Amino acid sequence: ECACVVEIKFLDARAAFRGIVLAADAAQILSPADAPVIAAQGLAGVNCSWRGLDAVPFASLGRPELRRRLPFLVAANEVNYGKPLYLNTAEALAAALRIAGLARDAELLLAPFASGGAFFALNADAFDAYAAAGDSEGVAAAEARFLADCEAARAEARAARAAAPGEYLADVDLPPAESDDDEGDDEEAAAEPPPPPPPDVSGLVLS
Repeated sequence: ECACVVEIKFLDARAAFRGIVLAADAAQILSPADAPVIAAQGLAGVNCSWRGLDAVPFASLGRPELRRRLPFLVAANEVNYGKPLYLNTAEALAAALRIAGLARDAELLLAPFASGGAFFALNADAFDAYAAAGDSEGVAAAEARFLADCEAARAEARAARAAAPGEYLADVDLPPAESDDDEGDDEEAAAEPPPPPPPDVSGLVLS
């Protein structure tokens, strides 16, 4: 059961709204500086599929100066798991609350969803960086640093995969191959002296 502190309502796209509106085409990025407006006037997101995003009249939603886009985040929902930016509406609203410093409200909002915990875990480092920024410029700078770090990590992984097999496993202590064990057994056998010949019993008579 979700017992959010913030009241949740479904509004018509033509309804007047004085709070922050999440819009993919917004010029300004959401930041902790938007927390007072969210607390006083609310937060809105568009509930539609990504395929129908082009048909959404973002220009007529809320006040132009209060439209915000989210910084880089990774979806954790079952439809777009692992895809950058492809958040569903609940994830987008929770992300905005988390960045604005309303972490408890963000957790309560996603509590009914099985993927809620995974969403916060996947984006833990990004959320910490964005929430620590003071304004939109700070969040944009944190986003740029985060993306640069991600690209550096991907480049390092690609370089490791492209390395020669000998170099790639140079520091790994691998067990000997089966053929090596066989060769070692042969060498040990060759080093041992041959067993003595059996005694000659051809002249003995048994009674």
